[in-house]
Amino acid sequence: MQHNEDMLTKRGAEWGDKVKIIGISIDQAAEAVVKHVEAKDWRRPIHYHRAKSNCSDVYQVRGVPHVMLLDTTGKIVFKGHPAGRPDLEADFDALLKGETIKVEGGDDEGEAKEEDGAVEDGKDPAACMKFIDDFKNVHAPALQKDEGIAAVAKAMPRAFCVMVYEEKYNVAKAKATIDWKNYRVLVGPGAAVDTAKETIDKMLDKNAGFEVVLREHKTD
Repeated sequence: MQHNEDMLTKRGAEWGDKVKIIGISIDQAAEAVVKHVEAKDWRRPIHYHRAKSNCSDVYQVRGVPHVMLLDTTGKIVFKGHPAGRPDLEADFDALLKGETIKVEGGDDEGEAKEEDGAVEDGKDPAACMKFIDDFKNVHAPALQKDEGIAAVAKAMPRAFCVMVYEEKYNVAKAKATIDWKNYRVLVGPGAAVDTAKETIDKMLDKNAGFEVVLREHKTD
């Protein structure tokens, strides 16, 4: 955000209203955004709070920071980590002229990166995201609605199963690494823990590529 502020301070008068930088915050409360913007004096970009909007899902934002560049027709020409755009000033100048920009490191290059071997551990980001979406929309709700598991969980102080996906991109090496884990924390009577483990194992495909991190503690 400081870079955006500095860029508009430097070029704002020249660009006028032709270039707009819009920040969308995912903070839990809008008050936090207002306080931070005022403290940092980041008043040149336009700030919004996501609130209950589903924009992150609509635009498939998987992490922050995240940037989308639109050309003068409203078309998204880049979407991904801002590290993939080392010179935003040049990007804006080119787009204002109606020129195209060279896209490297954006979300839409997932297939090309895979072919070029840019994901060091061989994982397919798109396949991982598809599995995580299925976990969120299909597997997790089914697990929560399972009457057998619900009865077992009542006897367990802690019982949860979550997916954690982290992708790091090294701009210098043009390489990405993926850390994808399924955390299963099960604490309670031995029979309850065993039942929960068996149910989760049957529900989730072990060949999907994630690492299972099991943290169990049997209280009897």
